[in-house]
Amino acid sequence: MASSFLLSTQSPFAVFLFFSLFMVGTTSIHGAGASASSIPVFAINATENKDEVEALLNWKSTLDNRSQALLSSWQGNNPCRFTGVACDYHGAIAHVNLSSLSLGGTLDCLDFSRLTGVVSFDLSNNLIHGSIPSSIGNLSKLNYLDLCPNKLFGNIPASIGMLGSLHSLYLCENQLSGPIPSAIGRLTSLIELDLSENTLTGSIPPSIGNLTSLSFFELFQNEFSGPIPSEIGSLNSLVVLNPAGNQFTGSIPRSIGNLTNLSTLFLEQNALSGSIPSEIGSLANLTQLSLADNKFFGSLPSEFNMLTRLTILHLFNNELEGELPEDVCLGGSLRYFTAGNNHFTGPIPTSLKNCSTLIRLRLQRNQLTGNIAEAFGIYPYLYFIDLSSNHLNGELSWKWEHCRNLTSLIISNNNISGEIPAIFGRMRQLQLLNLSSNNLRGEIPRELGSLSMLLELDLSNNSILGNVPTEIGLLSHMTHLNLASNNVSGLIPVQLGSCKSLLSLNLSRNKFQRSIPPEIGNTKVLEFLI
Repeated sequence: MASSFLLSTQSPFAVFLFFSLFMVGTTSIHGAGASASSIPVFAINATENKDEVEALLNWKSTLDNRSQALLSSWQGNNPCRFTGVACDYHGAIAHVNLSSLSLGGTLDCLDFSRLTGVVSFDLSNNLIHGSIPSSIGNLSKLNYLDLCPNKLFGNIPASIGMLGSLHSLYLCENQLSGPIPSAIGRLTSLIELDLSENTLTGSIPPSIGNLTSLSFFELFQNEFSGPIPSEIGSLNSLVVLNPAGNQFTGSIPRSIGNLTNLSTLFLEQNALSGSIPSEIGSLANLTQLSLADNKFFGSLPSEFNMLTRLTILHLFNNELEGELPEDVCLGGSLRYFTAGNNHFTGPIPTSLKNCSTLIRLRLQRNQLTGNIAEAFGIYPYLYFIDLSSNHLNGELSWKWEHCRNLTSLIISNNNISGEIPAIFGRMRQLQLLNLSSNNLRGEIPRELGSLSMLLELDLSNNSILGNVPTEIGLLSHMTHLNLASNNVSGLIPVQLGSCKSLLSLNLSRNKFQRSIPPEIGNTKVLEFLI
């Protein structure tokens, strides 16, 4: 995603960094840094610290030829005029920002022991490979370190714990392996920690509980295992916690209820199990919650209804049962709600009927009940809805026509009755319409021929009768048409030959007369004809 999940790691701390670090240079919160060429030079006198100059020039000489050309300004004895370098008023190097230059080489020959005055070091979005040298622990004044994304591999050195002034640590999108060193618990000033998208293993060390100032903790897409430690509940400054896409096991620690500042909690794609703790209802500021793709079971606690600020709620692919949270959209902010592939029973939550903010809704493969015409309202932003494989009844409503952005409407395998409304032909953005395996009757509306963007139409396993309207031939982009197991009669329209994008056509188990018209051969990409 994260993710979906993909979450921004920027924070108000960027403002603090900009104005506090000697009031010189330019620092960057990860993903929002200034280009190296934009860093101003405040000191014009050559530094007396020749060690700093030698450290940078020696490192430059080990980079590839293209990188050395990009750093052509790195010459002489005044590093304050070097590209990507800013100095304090004493002429000492304070900031190094070489972000997004595609530099190639390693850090092996960069002598960090000669750069002890550096406050921020940004090598993000480059092609640096090799390991992180343990000498990085010599940067005693460092409060900002960004090395992602690069091609670094090997372990995170334990010496990282010597960077006691560090506020922001970004090591994401590399190939780092091994465990998180327990020494990371010494970084008590740390506010932002991003270790995502590596191949890190092992468990989260209990020492993580020392990082009480931590606001952003990103661990997604690694190979971490073991339980989420209860010490995580000590991080009461956390705003974002994202350990998604790992191999964590065990239950959600009840101490999670201490994280009252948390706005984003992504636990998806792990092997977590057990029931959802009632303490999760204490997270009143939560706006994004994903528990999907785990092994959670049991009913959702009643305290779940206290989460009224949610914009994202993902519960799909678990073993959850009982009813969906009644107040899931009570706050009127819910945009993405997925609870498919569980064992939920009972009615659709009443708060969903007027949830006009909905963009994506997936409740498929549960045992939900109720009248579909009464349970759902009008959603001006909705583009995808899947209600398939439930026990919903009632008739298709005119309301769907007012969901102007709807591209996918899937209500298959329910107990829907009545006819297909002709106004469905006005749903001009519709690309997928699946009403199969219901109790629909009546004829196929000829108005469906107006759905010029339609790619898939599945009306199979119903009680539809009458002829196939010739207007179906207007659906030139349609790739799959399934009308099987109905009572459709008459002739197979020759106009189907105009559906030149058809890959599959299923007309089986109906009451068609005569043979298949030769014009069907005009669908030159047709792979399946049944």
